[in-house]
Amino acid sequence: MTAQDKELAQIHDSIVDDVRALVDKYMSIVGWDVPENNEETAKSKILYIIKDAIDEIAEK
Repeated sequence: MTAQDKELAQIHDSIVDDVRALVDKYMSIVGWDVPENNEETAKSKILYIIKDAIDEIAEK
């Protein structure tokens, strides 16, 4: 295991927490702005946008 692998292993949980917080942030915004909000659908669409962004970043 390289030093880089060890560092990434140490921050793994922080990255996961940050992504969860990002989803929660946008779930809250959608909940405030859309009275008839369907949480399951909103979460699915938010995750799709995040995955799309990750794919876009990975391509560069």
